Amino acid sequence: MSSSINEITTLLLDPAYLPYTFLTGRSAFLHLLKDNAKSIDAYDNLIDDNSTWFANENIHFYDDQPFLTSKNKIWLIPTVQVIKSSFFSFKHRKVPKTVSFHKLCLIFENTCQICYEKFDRHELTREHIFPKGKGGTQDVENISLTCLRCNQAKKDIYPFYDKNNEEIKSIPIPLPVIPSRPTKIRPEWRKYFIYKKL
Repeated sequence: MSSSINEITTLLLDPAYLPYTFLTGRSAFLHLLKDNAKSIDAYDNLIDDNSTWFANENIHFYDDQPFLTSKNKIWLIPTVQVIKSSFFSFKHRKVPKTVSFHKLCLIFENTCQICYEKFDRHELTREHIFPKGKGGTQDVENISLTCLRCNQAKKDIYPFYDKNNEEIKSIPIPLPVIPSRPTKIRPEWRKYFIYKKL
């Protein structure tokens, strides 16, 4: 198999064509095999029949189309897939109550939500907009990201305003879909990110 097997190769969209998650080459290939997802080719054609994709019939590919190889075959991997509405895990998708610090840093791009400066992750902290000491929760709508200096300045003050004299922003809902590790951003993915730039 090629090195694409564990690299992020594919944007998976929900049935409304909104970003759902990113997939490695192996996961995208398995979605094809199990018929869990439709594929979109380089000309934005929706390929509902996965046997057509595997046969490469009337499919338009990118010059840098990711692929996997077996002993006798090259398997081209779609860069955009759409969950079929029958795919079971989509039915159980819920907004999480909380989010990890790692994902919090990814969402806010390591930027303090008070001074709007970028920091290394070890210089940032999870911020409770409504302070924990006053009954604030860990729920996503009460969580933001601040640098250590701004966190100390805020203490348990509520409401607290950022440098633009606006209330501190919480995690956006729905949670933005972002790769969990450094990834080459493919140009064809950008048009699906209507709520947040990728």
